[in-house]
Amino acid sequence: MREKNIGILIITLFVGVLIGGALGQLLGLFLPENHLVTKALVEPLMTYVAGPWDLNLIIIILSFGFKMHINFFSILGIVGAWYYYKYSY
Repeated sequence: MREKNIGILIITLFVGVLIGGALGQLLGLFLPENHLVTKALVEPLMTYVAGPWDLNLIIIILSFGFKMHINFFSILGIVGAWYYYKYSY
């Protein structure tokens, strides 16, 4: 059995978060706004904000930052991605 790369794990988990978050947002489109399932599964459990960081290049100023909303489906995506990483190839 060969050793698995930590970079592949990080990429796999990131893709799992993206797919899980997209599925959660897609489900949120079909449910009423104040529905119990929407509040439990689709609304963010945690929000992480990093930035903004400014890069001043004299002629132009670039701003970088990101915001991540973790919901139930994002966590399911992480679990699914970890399972895929652990038991694949």
